[in-house]
Amino acid sequence: MVDGLKVDFAEIDRMVTGLTNLNAYALPLVPKVGALSADGDLLASAILSPGTAIAAEGAVLSASAQLGVTMVTTEALVVITASIVKVYEAAETAIAAAAAAIEAKVAEAVAVTARVVTDVVLGVQTVVYTVTAVTAIVKQAIDTGLVNDIAGIAGQSMQQALTTALQSDGTLAQRLIVFATATGNNFGDNFMAALPALSPKIVEVEQNALGDLRGSDTYENLLSTLIADGHRFGLFDDGTPSFVDRAIDPEKLADRRDTALAASIAQTGQSLKTDADGNIIPTDVSSLFASSSQIDNMGQDDFANIRIFKTVGEDGITRYTVQIPSTQSWDPAAGAAPNDLTSDVMAMRYGNNTALSKGVLDAMDRAGITDEPVMLTGFSLGGITAGAVAADPHGYNVQQVVTAGSPIGAMDIPSSTHVSAFESTKDPIAALDGVHNPSSWTTVGGAAPTKIGEGSVPTIADAHDANRYAVMAGQNPAVNKDGSIAQFLGGPGNQTTVTDYQVRRTN
Repeated sequence: MVDGLKVDFAEIDRMVTGLTNLNAYALPLVPKVGALSADGDLLASAILSPGTAIAAEGAVLSASAQLGVTMVTTEALVVITASIVKVYEAAETAIAAAAAAIEAKVAEAVAVTARVVTDVVLGVQTVVYTVTAVTAIVKQAIDTGLVNDIAGIAGQSMQQALTTALQSDGTLAQRLIVFATATGNNFGDNFMAALPALSPKIVEVEQNALGDLRGSDTYENLLSTLIADGHRFGLFDDGTPSFVDRAIDPEKLADRRDTALAASIAQTGQSLKTDADGNIIPTDVSSLFASSSQIDNMGQDDFANIRIFKTVGEDGITRYTVQIPSTQSWDPAAGAAPNDLTSDVMAMRYGNNTALSKGVLDAMDRAGITDEPVMLTGFSLGGITAGAVAADPHGYNVQQVVTAGSPIGAMDIPSSTHVSAFESTKDPIAALDGVHNPSSWTTVGGAAPTKIGEGSVPTIADAHDANRYAVMAGQNPAVNKDGSIAQFLGGPGNQTTVTDYQVRRTN
């Protein structure tokens, strides 16, 4: 220590060196402790005394895991401490450089200084927020019992493998190989068999962990850091929207439209109303989500297909429904279609300040919407964007929002706008907001239903699906036929026309 609480570079550097040496000493212990689980004597005893062997294996693996966690924690401390040193060293170096160039290139020296310090600070933030996020997930996995569930699957897999090994022929070494191979195979099979039942708990862990991050303001900071990191490597560059007339060949577009229509009919069992071109005209929420599937499959990753329904009701009032497409590309490098991962990340952090949401507002303007009642709707990213625009409607009269599988619970949508949100308890995307929806909203939850022709129960791997949400809506008649929603749609007595707008991103 120097002058009370002041610490110089040398002392911090010695701390880093000490922590690094500690890791260097402890690191070899991890594989040694872990290797005990594969020790010949222990494995041999597994054949003779399965119960004792399982207990011993558990103790060894636990010790190895705890030592590993300690190593990771210490190593993270090394990285963070070393990064802090680099921040100060970079600042000191930059100051010296600026002083040397004070007469010639002051502005350039300051710019270099800012870039160096920004890069180093960003690196520290990435480490800190990542460690915080992982810690929150681990905590929730323990609190909800998910860790115990996984451990139970592992124990069951080992017991089955022991039985297989004991019943096999060959030497002890050959039986040990059978035991090891069967354990791995059994775990995969047992985990997949348990996944339907585990899926709601996995989603719960996700939502609770993200909720913990929101409570400490880490959620927004983590997203901001992720975006800033991406920008350093040319990722998440959202650009601006532009309209195109023929993004793809008309025959190819018609084929995509017809294929999507046939798939929705086959998977939901609905008799869907269409216009002369084969565009779905929704008459309820279920067919509204089928239309979401259609516009996604029409645009794919070539363009964002924004669909606007103009409905003149029996009461003579003109209403508009604006349907927004979902994510069609998971590449962090922004592509031609603005409904991609870039838009997902930007929308979750910055609301409607995205190329997709700007395209939606531009399409509404092109459609001639002024003060007429508007319903915004979408699946996944489409619902996120619908919620973001509803929270900042730019003067439009947004009365309804209907979403499926969209994490919008934290969005500040005015109380004058009614929200109906379908969120399956097995859908990991719907839980990404880390909060429960306001009680004033209509939230439809529950397990993800099976689509027609499916032979297995949906899991987190396939719960996120527009046609599946169409089936879910059909199973909830009170919301599916809600009059306040139906008045925007093409049911009996209403005259509805469909207009699609093809939007691409320009940089």
